[in-house]
Amino acid sequence: MSYQSGPAPLFHSDRSLDHWLSPELSAISPANARSRLREIAGARGAYMGAWAAGIGIGGILVLLGVVLAVRLGTFATVAALSLPGAAVAVFCGVFYVRVRDRLPRTSRALVNRGPGSMRGAFSFVGFILVVFIALLGFTAKPSTWQDPGALLTLATILVFMVALLVVGIIVPATIMGRSRESLRRKAATDPRFRALLEQDLATWRDPIGDAGYGPL
Repeated sequence: MSYQSGPAPLFHSDRSLDHWLSPELSAISPANARSRLREIAGARGAYMGAWAAGIGIGGILVLLGVVLAVRLGTFATVAALSLPGAAVAVFCGVFYVRVRDRLPRTSRALVNRGPGSMRGAFSFVGFILVVFIALLGFTAKPSTWQDPGALLTLATILVFMVALLVVGIIVPATIMGRSRESLRRKAATDPRFRALLEQDLATWRDPIGDAGYGPL
């Protein structure tokens, strides 16, 4: 892992954590310049986004099981979908809290093939929905638009598709896009998390050169 540094970089221990966390330093630093704090924020945001998506998907499974149980008149879908969905949501929720309150393992390579910001996520989701609705409009039979039951089924499918896109793409992209602000806020409001950063600041050394601990 390499780091970019400006001319005559200062050794990170010569500056306090507040200095590296300051929005002013971030504002005057190149947006793509690497630092230890940005690496932590990016990894933390990626993990939080992934677990948050899992929580949302679990919740959707719970709701889908209930809706199908009402539509089909059987509780089999609750056992098949809602119970596993609740388990997934609880499992992901536990790990979401863990990664939110701990420093991530930045040595692992995190690959994100989706949008990295809320704006990009909305554009991507909008494109998918436009394509899906267009295909539905061209392939549906004329009688489908006159059948209330078929229209209700299509509307239900569309709602759950939108929900999946929101929790699977928009939510994690938004969390990742705000990862730096989230880390700064967490350090300001959680003394235990701030202590972890202080300890990391005292022990971390740039493995390549003499890059600073920040900016964030």
